[in-house]
This record gives sequence, C-alpha cells and structure tokens, in this order.
Amino acid sequence: MWITLLAMAVAVSLEPFRIGMTVLMVNRPRPLLQLTAFLAGGFTMGIAVGMVVLFVLRPAMGSGHFTLPRVQIVVGAVLLLNAVVVASGLLEKMRGRSPAGRVERYSGAVATRTRRLLDGRSLWTAGAVGLGIALPSVDYLAVLALIVASGAAAATQIGALVVFNVVAFALVEIPLIAYLVAPGRTRSALAVVHDWLRTRRRRAVTVLLTVVGFVLLGAGVAGL
Repeated sequence: MWITLLAMAVAVSLEPFRIGMTVLMVNRPRPLLQLTAFLAGGFTMGIAVGMVVLFVLRPAMGSGHFTLPRVQIVVGAVLLLNAVVVASGLLEKMRGRSPAGRVERYSGAVATRTRRLLDGRSLWTAGAVGLGIALPSVDYLAVLALIVASGAAAATQIGALVVFNVVAFALVEIPLIAYLVAPGRTRSALAVVHDWLRTRRRRAVTVLLTVVGFVLLGAGVAGL
C-alpha cells in the first residue's frame, strides 16, 4: 500500500494548477501568511474528507469483493485509460471547439478574477482556495479506497491518510519553509517549476499516470 500511496501522492503534488496557486500565494501581500492559510485550508479539507470516507467505508471491509488487489487493478486500469486520453489531447480538442467569443469572454473573466486574487490581502481567500483545491477528486477517492481495502488497523489508515496529504502538499510546504530563508529565490524557483510543468503538462501527466497505473496493476495482479 505504501509505495502505491506515495507514488499517487507525488503525482498529485505535481499538478500544474496546485503549483500555480502556490506561485500566486507567494506573490500576494504577506506571502508567508497566505501560504500558511492556503496550506491549512487544503489540509483541513483533505483530512476531514478522508476521515469521513475511511470510517464510512470501513464496514465494507467485510465484503469479499472489496479487496486491495482488486481495488488496485481497477484504479490502475482507470489511470491508464486517463493517460491515453491525456496523451491523445482529446480534452484540449474538446475545449477548442468552444465558440471564440465565449472563450474570449471566459478568458477575460478569469484574468480579472486572477488580478483581484493576486492583489487581495485576505487570508480567508487563501484558506478558501486551499479548501477548494483539496476537494475530493477521482485520484483522492482512489487513494482512500486503497487505504480502506488494505485491511490495516484504524491508526495505520489514519497515518496513511496524513502521509498522503503531507506528500501531496509538498510543493506548498517546501516553498513555505524556503521563503523564510530566501524569499526572492523561492519566487523565482517556483515560477520556473510552474512554467516547466505548464509547457510540458501533457507529457508529464501522461508519464505520471502511466507509471502509477502500471504500478497499481502489477501490485494488484501479484496480490491475487
């Protein structure tokens, strides 16, 4: 469970949007407080949702069909399917069919909201963004299913949940610590990482999904 959990946590931590929001928080007024509020919001949502799901799903452990190998195989297959979709550029093609006027208006609205967010000082906004970014996604629900299906003790499952969130927010935690030592270098390094991921997003996401998918499939088949 642990290797799979850590691999998926690393994949989540490299989401371009998550890193982009970290860059934005660093460039807002009072960046240390902004990053702290952002991280606190993300942790609150991630841990709260995880605890609820873990204890709601725990009764399902008695089912013979809900086993770790089977969950790993299903999740691995879904991740590989997502990798094919990302590699084919299907999502970008679907977005490209939107009417030009609608896209332009939407882009303008996003730019306006982004400027407001960047210029704002409210820590509540940073916390709310953290809450929103940690809303349960397919990846997170898959991780929770793996934790529940592992059959580990409740304390171990809670520990796995905490470890996953710590690793998933690593690129928020590390800049928060680094900013205390070198604020300017931290901003520059984050901008470089964000630009690199943005320009190579399709390839990076495809590789991550493929690797994690095959790891899960292999672990699941070996455990049958």
